[in-house]
Amino acid sequence: MMRTLFIASLLALCSCAVTEVDVTRSDATTDSSRPMSEGLQSYDVEHYTLRNDILVDEKAIAGSSAIRFRAVRDMAVLELDFDGLFTIDGVEDDAGPLDYTRDEAKLYVTLRAPLNVGDTHTVTVRYHGVPIEAKRAPWDGGFVWSKTPAGKPWIATAMQGEGCDIWWPCKDHPAGEPSSMDMYFTVPGELTAAANGVLIDVVDEEDGRRTFHWRTEVPTNTYGVALNVAPYVLIEDSYTSVNGTEIPLMFWAIEDHEEQARVLFEEEFAKVLEFFERKVGPYPWGQEKLGVAETPHLGMEHQTINAYGNEFRRGDYGFDWLFQHELAHEWFGNVMTHVTVSDMWLHEGFGAFMQPEYTKELMGDAAFHSTMYNTYLKINACNAIAPREEFSADELYFDDPEGKGPAGDIYTKGTWLLHSLRYVIGEDAFWRSVRRLVFDTVNPAELTAPIAARLRSTEDYLRIVSDEAGSDLGWFFEVYARRGPLPVLEVSDTAEGLLLEWQNVDDLDFPMPIPIRVSGDLQRVEFDGNQALLPGVTEADVQVDPFMQVLRKLPVVPTCEERRAEEETETPHR
Repeated sequence: MMRTLFIASLLALCSCAVTEVDVTRSDATTDSSRPMSEGLQSYDVEHYTLRNDILVDEKAIAGSSAIRFRAVRDMAVLELDFDGLFTIDGVEDDAGPLDYTRDEAKLYVTLRAPLNVGDTHTVTVRYHGVPIEAKRAPWDGGFVWSKTPAGKPWIATAMQGEGCDIWWPCKDHPAGEPSSMDMYFTVPGELTAAANGVLIDVVDEEDGRRTFHWRTEVPTNTYGVALNVAPYVLIEDSYTSVNGTEIPLMFWAIEDHEEQARVLFEEEFAKVLEFFERKVGPYPWGQEKLGVAETPHLGMEHQTINAYGNEFRRGDYGFDWLFQHELAHEWFGNVMTHVTVSDMWLHEGFGAFMQPEYTKELMGDAAFHSTMYNTYLKINACNAIAPREEFSADELYFDDPEGKGPAGDIYTKGTWLLHSLRYVIGEDAFWRSVRRLVFDTVNPAELTAPIAARLRSTEDYLRIVSDEAGSDLGWFFEVYARRGPLPVLEVSDTAEGLLLEWQNVDDLDFPMPIPIRVSGDLQRVEFDGNQALLPGVTEADVQVDPFMQVLRKLPVVPTCEERRAEEETETPHR
């Protein structure tokens, strides 16, 4: 009854001038990171303050979002992304109510006075409603309202494809990262709310519920903002980073799984963290925490509070792949974030690449080659993994009715692009390029908290790689990243010797070197344009790329058309 009265009271609070239309949940709401409108480009977000009452029985939320923003253009209207099926209970600034209009996916707030470039202002939106319920999180995102094995509430958010606007008014784009956030979540008293950043306070409310106040003082992907609610047990320790920071290690596991959670925590948290710090650089958010929350869905890279739902399973290569992969995203996705979703391979390609690397450390070269080959077999090679056109999250990764998006190739082909790049420029130059991409320095261990977050594009990485290689590697990225089909290496005997010739879509210059074993000796063959000639050698004398170091089309991989014919007989995942 108290919750019903709370909702009813919110309805009576709005005294501002309102223009509303009949709204339904639109594709614009459920499809995140669309190209920014002029309105969204008018400001940068400095801070969000979220206050949400989690109404478990109703599967609803009620609260407010205060956005402090800075104008980067003269502006008179604040445009926000927000699900049109929420009821708005009021919009205001410090001086009182503000007028607003809305449609199915946007909220337009008329500012009390126009802002000039550099001006800052804060607007608060109060709202309530039933957020999208995830059908199959994390792929179909939203709120997950579940139960623990003991029958207690178990709630999580996952919204990479859908974006922040499915539960609070926000700027739903990679460029919309706030510099900091405060989050207040009120939940039933027997439950814990785990979220991003540092826990500031827990307040016992008069009605028996509890309000958890979380704060993060570092830039955060809006899709990486997460709420996790359950009867959690907190398992914790600390770890000394390569830069000297004492990192709190924290795992919120449901009561039913405490024993399994302690095994994962003790055996893998510090070990996997050490690997990433050694290979890439210091954990970016050591001053806050390395946090993981057990969730009723598989997982997601929520900054400082990664979602984990892999049921404590170790894979064939001796480690929990889900924990390792989501932790990778703290470097590849959270501190280094793509400029637009079209560069998502910088998140997922690197995140996936780090798993074979870790496999090699644990299990040796045979296991490394096994996982790389299995990854190779999953490449579709239909569309570019880094299209120049700006895609939305759905278009790139999920449901693209026109078939233009790379989908899973951002993982598989992205992994192989990086593997081949390492062969071209060498091990040392490759890892220097990785550290510069993420940290903008080859010596990231010297960085101390807070470590700067940065937006990166494929062109940024090309520039870094070319600098490390000492030559322009645009040809490499044009074929592997900007085109879909894999290059084909034609090998033929001629009167002059063995002719090697690269074929690729659009007949681009592609001087990709390749290792060849000739009469037992392994050598690197360099190309002049798209060709190389080995005088006095026949095809019978050679083995091309014996350790699969170069990405190319092999007969074992179906063509794009064959892949699509297979997919037409399968049920889509969304």
